[in-house]
Parts: sequence; structure tokens; C-alpha cells
Amino acid sequence: MTNLLEVPPEWVTLRAKTPEGQPVVVLVDRAIATTVPYEVFTLQVAIAVQLGETRDGLPAEPDKANLRTLEQGMVDLAAGEARLVAVMTLEGVREWVFYARTTEWCKPFVEAGLSVRYAEDPTFSGLLELAGG
Repeated sequence: MTNLLEVPPEWVTLRAKTPEGQPVVVLVDRAIATTVPYEVFTLQVAIAVQLGETRDGLPAEPDKANLRTLEQGMVDLAAGEARLVAVMTLEGVREWVFYARTTEWCKPFVEAGLSVRYAEDPTFSGLLELAGG
């Protein structure tokens, strides 16, 4: 079985609308979504941050660089322990979804006051739902 961390990424962007007509943007790593499940990486970790006030609930242009820096920090801390598989933005929230074998790497985000949630998801059903599968 292939290791989750060794699969080359294949990011795709999915767009939808909330029932209220607000945009929903989801980036999904299709390379993972089409080859799940992966042993050991059975913890779904979701880290979310509230965005600044915008009309459409998507990040304002000046906030995008900070969000990229935050995302890179997450990926760097997760190295070897988790893989970023999806990024979802809607209704003023950006959420990064990882599949992990541990949660120790998340502590700095908890301490920084970000929303960090964990759930056992050995079948990767959360990712498959985001990917429309």
C-alpha cells in the first residue's frame, strides 16, 4: 500500500453556492480522494480560521498572503505526520482538512486560538464527501 505522504498532489477547485447564494470554494487533492483509504492516517484534522468581514464570505485580497503563510505553517508543522487534503472557504471561514497519524503537530494552532477539531475517519468519508464522491 502506498504511503499517504508519498502520493504526488493533484489539486482541483470545486465551486458551489450555499442555500443563501453565497460562494463555496473547495480545493481538493484528487490524488488522495481517488486512492483512499490509507492505513495509519485515520485521523481527520480540521483547522479553521474566521476571515475578515467580506461581502461574499471569501477572503479579502489583503488577507490572502497571510492565509497562504498560515497554510504553509500548517503544512510545515504537519510534515511527516499529516497531509493537507482539502481547503474549504465559505461564509467567512477558511478550513484546512488534513489526514494525520498524530495530533501533536496541531498544538501551536490550538494555543494560537484557532478552531482545531479531530475525528477518527479511517474510511476518509469526510474527504470523499468534500470531493463529491
